[in-house]
Order: sequence, then structure tokens, then C-alpha cells
Amino acid sequence: MEYPQHKASQACGACKKQKRKCDKLLPQCGRCLRISRPCDYADTPKPPSTAADLESLQARLTELEHRLSGASEPDSLSATGSVSRSSSLATESSTPSRGPNSFPSALFLDIDCYKWSHMQLPSPAASIPMDILSILNQGNSILETSTLFFDTIHQWMPIISKKRLELGISLKDGRPEIALLFLTMKLNTSPPPAGNKFDPIYSAAKSFMVTLEASGVVSLISLQAMTLMAVYEYSHSIYPAAWMTVGACARLAELLGVSPGKDSMKIMSPAVSLEIVKNGTGKIFTEYLQQTTWTELEEKRRVWWAIYVLDRIISLGSRRRFCLPDPADTDVIPVDDDAWDLGDVAHIVHYPVTTPLSTPVSPFSRLCQSAIFISRAAICRSDSQTEVAHHIAAVASLTEDLNTFSFILAEEMTPLSPTRYLRLLAPQCLTWSALFLLLDNYCCPEKLSDEPGYILSADVKGQDEVVTQVQATLVVRNISDRAHGLTANLMNIVSHLPCNDQLGTISPFLLDALYCVMVTFQWIFREGGDEQAKARLADIEACMGRLSERWMLAAEYLALSGIYRQAGNT
Repeated sequence: MEYPQHKASQACGACKKQKRKCDKLLPQCGRCLRISRPCDYADTPKPPSTAADLESLQARLTELEHRLSGASEPDSLSATGSVSRSSSLATESSTPSRGPNSFPSALFLDIDCYKWSHMQLPSPAASIPMDILSILNQGNSILETSTLFFDTIHQWMPIISKKRLELGISLKDGRPEIALLFLTMKLNTSPPPAGNKFDPIYSAAKSFMVTLEASGVVSLISLQAMTLMAVYEYSHSIYPAAWMTVGACARLAELLGVSPGKDSMKIMSPAVSLEIVKNGTGKIFTEYLQQTTWTELEEKRRVWWAIYVLDRIISLGSRRRFCLPDPADTDVIPVDDDAWDLGDVAHIVHYPVTTPLSTPVSPFSRLCQSAIFISRAAICRSDSQTEVAHHIAAVASLTEDLNTFSFILAEEMTPLSPTRYLRLLAPQCLTWSALFLLLDNYCCPEKLSDEPGYILSADVKGQDEVVTQVQATLVVRNISDRAHGLTANLMNIVSHLPCNDQLGTISPFLLDALYCVMVTFQWIFREGGDEQAKARLADIEACMGRLSERWMLAAEYLALSGIYRQAGNT
């Protein structure tokens, strides 16, 4: 039997699994296209791209660009999504040029020579591969991706200026890396592929990112895309890629001079050349980091803070060294999220890092404050060379600070709408993660060594350490019980979400704390047979199972919890 040229011979994998009717359209069926999920016709070969296909893609992009350049109202601009300027619409796969216009290696090999000889940074020559264009031009993919991204991921990771995107500024200034940014936005808004398959969008995005990097692309947009790539890899437990990507983000941020400090205001003046200039935070590229508005400057700060948060979170389980340094006391935390989204400069207040925790700030600022606490907990935990009494005092003081911050967050979460409640979940859970990191070794009745693996130390606990053990155990049990209540609220909110796509409003940053709580309840049940702990463990496992439908990291944590369960049954 013959099938139409643009139809598959069988239903796609996702429709098969859900037993839904599939229209079998190629390269993506209507249902998958409508809900922006990957469409996979397992054994059905896709027809090769033809010249007509290429011409059609080019025409659609050109139409988008014309609509963008001719629009004057934000509403009409938000309904468009150019992925690059017309000069960068070539669809061949780019290969890095090593000609006279390549990125000057002297910038890294001999900075004195670079500055003395007045070398310049060329505009990188890169193009958008055909497979990337195909992904971005499926239906209204760019518009739908943008809308879903700002409705979900942006709620807890607000690092892309919605206002600048609506006004078309980011799109007009973007080179081919704007396509990569939209691709990583789509990646983070898509559910994980069925059957733990490798996501083809992820593969395409990683390949395109390497191509742009090798072509000498260095810009804020490429840093934002790389940061979203790190978010995706962390939330789906893709290692060691997640660890490596966060490190690359830190390096690129340093190269661009992106920082949380007010000194970066000095680069607000127009760039007059392509030379590197000095400011209080390091070296910057004037071409790429010329500020025109406060909104843009705040966007850069938020990207730095996002990398800082990821760097701390991704080091929780491994207890490895951080890539980014801690901010200075005079550096500022992000401003009000809603005011920044609206570009409302009349309601902007900058607060330094040392601002009292009782001062009301935005959810993203709370997330940054919780990440700072993770740094403090890691430093305190590793500071075992000091006198025991001083170390115990430092642990007690930090525990009190963390508990205070946790209760401040709990009060802020109580009377709020579900949307704001969800935005504060991640800061609350990261605060608990910091407490688990700090107190974990002290809860055991035996003295543990500093090395991983719960290895017993030959030393005997002193009186101060015994007191700390009791206090640490009470704190850990308390936050575990509070986390159980939080998951009950979370499951209630999830049950009222209009569709599975909205699960993206729940940040994967809360999963580490929930995992620690599962392990704690298992420990309590194994030691004393506490049936309440067993029941609460089951509730949290059910919550993690629901979240695993959106974030594969939750499924990985459930698997690790199962290892502890099996060990307890032997």
C-alpha cells in the first residue's frame, strides 16, 4: 500500500503510547505540533529535504522578519519570532573559519599584545543549520514556545527580558545565536521524550551550541542560551554534561564581564571601538555589552545570578568546588521581578547582598539569597581544621540564620496565590538543602569522617558534638515534616493545573530537598519503625513520581532512594 508523500505509514510513538488518533503528518503530527512535544515515527523514514522545502523555510523566516521590522505595537511584536537577521539565514551547517576574520587568539594567549596592537573582534560568520530551522518553523513554534516559556520556566528563572523581546530589541540585535536561544527555550518547555529516549531537540541544540562557540560567537544571547541548556541538563539529570555546562557558563560570563555589581553601570556609555576596556568587575567586550537601557543592564545581572544559583545547586550532591565566586557585600541582588518584566523603572529599588533577610524582596532575589546560604553551608562544613568549639559555634549560628530565613519564607508563602507560592517553593527548598548539607554528618550518633560515603571516624564525639547531634536531628526532622506539608499543598495545586504543560511552573530546584527528606524518613523508619515516617515517605514519593513526568531528575532521585530502601531491607 502506498502512502501520501508527506504522511507516515503509521502513528507516531507518542500517539501510539497514549492511544490517540494520529494524523501521521510529516515531519510532525498535528497533535504533537499543537502541544509542542517531540514527534517520533520510529521506523518511518522521513523524506529528505528538497529545494522546495528550503525555499519554504526561507520564505517563512523572511515573512516573520518583515512583520517584526514593520510592527509598532508590543502586541503585534510578541506575535512574531525572527530567529536572525536576513544576513544570517543561510541554512548550511557552519564550520568555524580559520581565515583572517577568525576570533583573535591573542586575547587569551597574550592580552598585552592584543591591547597594544589594537586588535579587533570580528563579527562571527555562522549560519543556522537546516535541522534547527526545521524545528523552529514547525507551525507557530516560536510564538507558542515563547508564550509557554514565559508562563512556566520564566516564573522561577526570569533571566530573559520579556519586555525587550516584545519590543523586538533582542530579535533585531541577535545573530544566529537568537535561534539557539529559542531552541533552548523550546527544550525547557517540552516534556521529556517517552521511554527515556534521547531528545533530538537536545542533540540538535548541543551541536549548534558547539558550532557557534567554534565560530567565535560571544554574546549575552549565547550566554542566556547556554544557561538554559544547563537548566535543562540539570533538571533531567544529564551528567556530566550539566556539570560541564555550568562551568562553561561561568567562564563565558567572566569573558563578557557580566557581574552583579553596580560598577557595571560604567559601561552604559556608547561603545566607540571593539577594544577591551577595564571596569571594576573585570574585562568586557564593548561591542557586545554596550548598555542602552536599565532593563538590559538588569538582564545581564540576572543571568549572572542564574549561573550562580545553578553552580551552587549542581554542587549540592557532589560537594565539589564552585566555579563562580561569591558576590561582594556591595553587589546587588535582582530587583522586583514584575517591575523588571514591565520595564517599570519608577518602582525599582536596588538592595545590596547584605540587605537584612526581613526586607521583602522578589522571589528570584529570595532564590539568590538561598544560594548564598548554600555557599555558607559548604564553607562551614569544609572548615574542619578550626578548633572544635569554634566550628560547633559556627554551625549553630548558621543553623539559626537558616531557620530564621526558612520561617520568613514560610510567612511570605502563606497568604499568597498559587502562582507566587510556586515561585517561592524553590528558595524554601534550597534553604532546607543548605540545612541538610550543613547538619547531615552531625545527625549520626557515631562520629563520621569528612570523606563521602558515611564512613565512621575513629574519634569519639565530645560533649559539644553530642549536643549538636541532638539539635541537628531535631532540625532535620522538623524540616522533613514541614516539607511533607509542602508536598501536600503542591499536589493540591498540581491537581488543579489546566494541563501537563503547566507542570513547568514547578521548579526542579526543589527536588534536592525532597530527596533529602525521603532519605531522612527512611532512616527514621529503619531505626525505630516509625509508621508516621513511613506514611510520609510514601506521600513524598508520590509527589516525586508526579514531578518525574516533567523533570527526569525526580525519577533519578526516586531510583537513588530505592537503593537506600533496598539496603535497609537486607
